[in-house]
Amino acid sequence: MNTTDQIHEHGHGHHHDHTPAHNPPANPTPEAEPDIVLDYARRMFERQRVPLPPYGFTVDWSDQPSRHKLYQGVTRVPLPSPFDRMPRVSLDAAVTASRAAHGDLLPSLDVLAAALACYGLTGRRTQPNWNEDSRRKLQTQNAVWARPTPSGGGMYPAETYLVTGNDATLPAGVYHYATAHHGLDRLAVGSHVEELAQASGVAAGMYLVASLRFWKNAFKYNSFSYHVVTQDIGALLASWRLVLGAHGIAVEPLLWFDEAAVSDLIGIDGVAEAPFVVVPLGPIAQAKDVTTPGTRATPLEPLIRRDTRRSEPHQVWEKSRRVRSFPLVEEVHAATLVGSLPRPGPADAVAGALHAVTSDDGSTVVTLPAATSQDGDLDLTSSLGARRSSFGALSASRPLDPADLGWMLAMTNRLAGTGTDVAPAPRAHPWIRLRIIANQVDGLEQGGYVYDGHRHRLSDARPVDGAELQRYYALTNYNLREAAVVVVVTGQLKPLVRTYGGRGYRMLSIEVGQSAQALYLAAAARGLGVGAVLGIDNLAVDAMLGIDGTDETSMLFILLGHERGPRAGYDHAIRYPARAHTDSPSKGAVSHD
Repeated sequence: MNTTDQIHEHGHGHHHDHTPAHNPPANPTPEAEPDIVLDYARRMFERQRVPLPPYGFTVDWSDQPSRHKLYQGVTRVPLPSPFDRMPRVSLDAAVTASRAAHGDLLPSLDVLAAALACYGLTGRRTQPNWNEDSRRKLQTQNAVWARPTPSGGGMYPAETYLVTGNDATLPAGVYHYATAHHGLDRLAVGSHVEELAQASGVAAGMYLVASLRFWKNAFKYNSFSYHVVTQDIGALLASWRLVLGAHGIAVEPLLWFDEAAVSDLIGIDGVAEAPFVVVPLGPIAQAKDVTTPGTRATPLEPLIRRDTRRSEPHQVWEKSRRVRSFPLVEEVHAATLVGSLPRPGPADAVAGALHAVTSDDGSTVVTLPAATSQDGDLDLTSSLGARRSSFGALSASRPLDPADLGWMLAMTNRLAGTGTDVAPAPRAHPWIRLRIIANQVDGLEQGGYVYDGHRHRLSDARPVDGAELQRYYALTNYNLREAAVVVVVTGQLKPLVRTYGGRGYRMLSIEVGQSAQALYLAAAARGLGVGAVLGIDNLAVDAMLGIDGTDETSMLFILLGHERGPRAGYDHAIRYPARAHTDSPSKGAVSHD
């Protein structure tokens, strides 16, 4: 395998059309895809011990890309102020609503504004912390802005597109959400929902499409970036589920679709930027004549043909003078594409199911307090605004209440049970498992446990020294000894890849990312500290928890606990003009104004 990175030079502020700037690698065969994906995952899990190519890579912070995709020469449609008409519902209620069957309501413009704003700006980050960029970001030219949804390294590589038909609130067309301006860039006019129905297999009156623009993350994480960004998409999807659920709109996202056709429709190349999730909205039906069984797209050939709806491709401003691509990323991405292969049936979802762990050796089983909301909990809107990482602020001097721990685990486990096209709800068993390493939880012995969501208890207790984790953490922004709990999100990658091919890796990562956002919002609602990290040695943790040598593996680590305080900082929140909000979720969901 070629382990050198490819470098492409562009002029500063260069305008890019849809043509990929690099030569793609050879397309993998369907038989080779599982091996390619599993080999990539193995490298990611071993990276604390075996360096990843490109060797000697250093981040060029002076040439980092913009956090925002900026289209030039397009009409921008303003959106209503976000969240001001959000129903004041609890996180518990939003999770419950998101687990319902797909609804038939088309969201109003206010609802869309709230969902899209989950990736928009809420305020500038100026609070000192233990992150390496804490001091640098106080400089105006290095300002960092908070968003309601977390992102690995704060890179925010996801982009959102909206495709509307003739019955939608907005005029029919294709739009891009401009995160820097909280508006919609109009990319095409007229209804193209029929084309998206053919590409996705599901007909609807409106679609949200989430894509990933790889360079926005890869400039920092290089070959590791694909592992990070696929979880980022899951975090964004969790935000959409909860905000739409708060308005009484449950959705069933599509994870299996023809990438080339979707890329063509929204005007991206499928290489430097590629679609990952399609969310149909409003009444849905099975699209007709969608696929030719047994055929597949040619993954990394230039996917964009000339768009007959436009006289020329839209220009996008690129801040970086030098844009780099990484063979490991391109190869694993190609191995996850499905083209027009038929969508697997719901029965296949059992391949990744993680059943409850039983304690046959008489080890400790801890029943947790009932998972109920408390009067002091922040509502969903406030939790989205308060969400942040605790970088270095966690303190184990105050033990975590088991009721708080149980409620946060329950919220996360319940959101993991929401459905998708390949694993429809109701789901008896999600694809992730929540294991914990308890350090300071009131009344709970230190050690490793498994959360059993069906019985709301901790089981499979085993001796694990949480203080030992620090030696396996590669960064300096957290003292893991100060975390009351480390939640280890695990999954069975190999069975999913054997069943779904390379796509199984993407689908599991999306579910893992959902869990991160659920825990972030649950912690924010309870006024607790939280931080998701990927820099812990997966192999060491798997051995600690006794899952090494099995199909189950750690995918993400989330630190929970109380924060030390008070903390210094400035209030740089973005405050939009206040508007009266409705107390009725149904009004916010169906109004067309």
